Amino acid sequence: MSSIRNIYSRPMRQDEARAVYIGRGHRDFPPNELKPFSLIEKLINSGCYEICGFYEKESDELCAYAFMMADKDTNMLLLDYFAVCEEVREKGYGSIAIELLKEDYIKWGGMLFEVEDDDTADTEEEKRIRQRRIAFYERNGVVMTKQKSLAFDVDFKLMVMNLGCEVAEDNVGYLLSAMYRKMLPERLFKEQFRLR
Repeated sequence: MSSIRNIYSRPMRQDEARAVYIGRGHRDFPPNELKPFSLIEKLINSGCYEICGFYEKESDELCAYAFMMADKDTNMLLLDYFAVCEEVREKGYGSIAIELLKEDYIKWGGMLFEVEDDDTADTEEEKRIRQRRIAFYERNGVVMTKQKSLAFDVDFKLMVMNLGCEVAEDNVGYLLSAMYRKMLPERLFKEQFRLR
């Protein structure tokens, strides 16, 4: 657990994570990006998943959350879902949450980020939204790589945040593939994931 200014972080219990995922996830993410919570539960129970909540110190109100795949074999994390609660957006909580993630997970080698590819956006508005999201991560120390992926018909660019060590860009695709192989049954992995 860490704290910066008026926010602290702590791991979420499974029941808290379920309530956030079901209650907020459907508002914060497109339906095609949400996996069944039963899959997340399975990953939690197998020790391959971390969930962190970010809370106001005074009120204990949730202000942001991060769901992460955790691969102990490669010592890497994959930011699966990250959102700032809508009622406190545009107040700097996202940047503070990223700083807390860096502190809390420093023993991990690094964290991978899949960001929707702005080059494949259907509309100019969607392109601007994706570019803003990428710019936010870059302002907070996340580095864009040349690696790209396609998962469940969504085009992604891959970014990396170094934590305990420097992650070589050439390894990012391999590291992401390794995580998806653990996350998905082999048939689904072959059907729904590829590097591009």
